[in-house]
Amino acid sequence: MNFICPITQMEMRRPVRNKVCGHTYEEEAIVEIIQSRKQRKKKVRCPKMGCSHDDVKRSDLVPDEALKRVIDSQNK
Repeated sequence: MNFICPITQMEMRRPVRNKVCGHTYEEEAIVEIIQSRKQRKKKVRCPKMGCSHDDVKRSDLVPDEALKRVIDSQNK
């Protein structure tokens, strides 16, 4: 299982899963990208290499509690 965020390249602490394409990111990193692109009225493409989803929205993101539990247990 991959615990590394495709945006920050660091281990995720608060992973969120995209309901549309299924990819997972660090919540703070993807929300920051969504907000900055929204101000410029631009769509956000999924940052996972090879993914064709090109309109990531805040409403598409859900906390990935299962992955968070696994990460937390690995770090104990």
